[in-house]
Amino acid sequence: VAAKDDHLQKIADELNKDLAKFKLDTPVRRAHFFGQIRQETGPMAKGGAENFKTYTPKRLIEVFGYYSKRHDEAKTDGQQEKVVPGKKGKQITPAKEEVIANKVYGPQGVAKPLENELPDDGWRFRGRGLKQTTGRGNYRRLTAGHKKYWAEQIDFAINPDLVAQFPYTVRSAVVFWLNNECWKAADQGMIDTAIDAVTKIVNSGEINRHLAGKYPAGKNPVLNRRTYVKLSYSAFT
Repeated sequence: VAAKDDHLQKIADELNKDLAKFKLDTPVRRAHFFGQIRQETGPMAKGGAENFKTYTPKRLIEVFGYYSKRHDEAKTDGQQEKVVPGKKGKQITPAKEEVIANKVYGPQGVAKPLENELPDDGWRFRGRGLKQTTGRGNYRRLTAGHKKYWAEQIDFAINPDLVAQFPYTVRSAVVFWLNNECWKAADQGMIDTAIDAVTKIVNSGEINRHLAGKYPAGKNPVLNRRTYVKLSYSAFT
């Protein structure tokens, strides 16, 4: 299901307020920006809070380094399916969302680079917005960046749920793009190495797993990002 035209227009209107300031003033830059967003948020481009409900044990192991070393925990925490005698289909128990978030973004996961400090920071600061801003540190940087670029003081570390609401869904992605100078990597063009360079900024773990050959066929987000960026470029030219 694709995003509706009116929703996409709202995103465009927010960005068009100052494309030069946001470093989105060339088709190549916009292609990289939107291609990455497509992988981060899916075709609806809503930027809602990260959803862990449908992660099966197998998928947890494939996606998260934490579970790649803890298969037994993946079986316990992931979505459960079982056949119930006398009933059609399978009974599905959703994955343990908060447990998963606090593990993968916690002390034995990637808490340090995300600057997560408290036991529930993984869940509290899970991905939100078009870029899926994740981790206490990134919410702090979003707070500073939002004040810098929009002259509006909002403490997103205190109010993280706001990042899942428009226009902050869009602005959070812009702040990440600017703070990390993603446009410099994007300016290398539409070649795979340039796309991968931006991906490394957005999600270095994906690049590491890609280079190690850990993604199964058809489920490689690095290759997805390459495809989405090139499709975006064709729309802007």
